[in-house]
Amino acid sequence: PVTGKNEGGEILFDGTDILKLPEPEMRKLRGNRISMIFQEPMTSLNPVFTIGYQIEESLILHKGMDKKAARQQAIHLLELVGIPEAGKRVDEYPHQLSGGMRQRVMIAMAVSCEPRLLIADEPTTALDVTIQAQILELMRELKEKENKSLMLITHDMGVVAEMADDVMVMYAGKSVEYGTAEDIFDHPMHPYTVGLLKSIPKLGSGQEDHLFTIEGTVPGLDEMPKGCRFCTRCECATERCFAEMPELWRNWQTSSTFFRVEQ
Repeated sequence: PVTGKNEGGEILFDGTDILKLPEPEMRKLRGNRISMIFQEPMTSLNPVFTIGYQIEESLILHKGMDKKAARQQAIHLLELVGIPEAGKRVDEYPHQLSGGMRQRVMIAMAVSCEPRLLIADEPTTALDVTIQAQILELMRELKEKENKSLMLITHDMGVVAEMADDVMVMYAGKSVEYGTAEDIFDHPMHPYTVGLLKSIPKLGSGQEDHLFTIEGTVPGLDEMPKGCRFCTRCECATERCFAEMPELWRNWQTSSTFFRVEQ
């Protein structure tokens, strides 16, 4: 069954609109030049195959390696992501590893074919704080040492502040603001971004007892407002916000781009 459709626009990767590529070409792209690290490794790894087999599969398919060379590369990749006794672990199954180890295996699989772009979807949500810090540090090292681009999808603003160079803030499936991490955190322009940052608890700020909240709930897909999707929860909304989608504006004092309706 079709779970989604493209209604317009383009997605450019190395100058090519990948929305126009036929499925055989997309299969060559996925897991090869573009890889993804998923949120929950236990549901992303196949429980009936060893982790070595699952890494080797991508190397054989995309790199044309024979099984022996792929196995040696799989062990090297496990060592690269900090898994001890990689020569032993390569023959283990996902259920034999901890959550942090499984996430490292997912990262090893994602970087196995030396992709240009890594997409990480909430890669540390299911991990405890200590392991989370280790995984983030590993991803930062891979980005810098291997010269890869990293697209991080997360709701954790602390992770955003620590990892991101550029930030796009989204609400109900729409981008509402885009800029450098410094601009977004120091000079937020859109009301949703402002509310998002104000809701982060800060020690010594007097927020300990009463955290800031954005009133209301995110509208369902069949209940989206005609105008700005945030208008039903926005303290700054005017009648025009309910009637039409705001235009895209650029703040020339910073590099931020955001949606705004003139008052």
